[in-house]
Amino acid sequence: MSIRGACGVIFAAAAVMTLGSVPGRERAVVADAGARVEALEAAVAAHPAELASRIELAQAYLDVESPGLALSTLSSAPESQQSQPQVEHMIARVMIEQGRAKDALALEEKVLSTCGGDLPSVGHPATATGCDFWLVVSATRRAEILAQLVQRGVEDPIAQPEASLVAYHNATHEARVALVE
Repeated sequence: MSIRGACGVIFAAAAVMTLGSVPGRERAVVADAGARVEALEAAVAAHPAELASRIELAQAYLDVESPGLALSTLSSAPESQQSQPQVEHMIARVMIEQGRAKDALALEEKVLSTCGGDLPSVGHPATATGCDFWLVVSATRRAEILAQLVQRGVEDPIAQPEASLVAYHNATHEARVALVE
């Protein structure tokens, strides 16, 4: 092989390696959950005021590790829904993914104060503020875990997995059972 041929082969290999790893190459954002996400996106587009579909779409985006899309979905909700406890609870979940534990804790505390902090009974699953039983339980548990994270100085639970595990263990080492009659 001549020098020109060898240089050509090296140049071609370098070009393939460079172009194959260029940031910004197209890739599916929601590859595995594409059909589900497309159906939810269509539902939100058809009925933008339907809060349940919007929250389910945000959760689907979180499931495929796209917190930016989840936050965008929640932020584009009608103004009247922006301060709904369900929306704020989901935004707190997005903030955790984005490494913003203090902000997430503040939102969860706001959700709990809006809901009154009282657990509705299982027979009466919603309070006057629209907080259902599972929302209050989830917000309470998440606020306890976030409080431990913030107390330990952990802002990004994903970046500090060891400290996050200790905080999670401290927040959940005691299980409480409430009997509702």
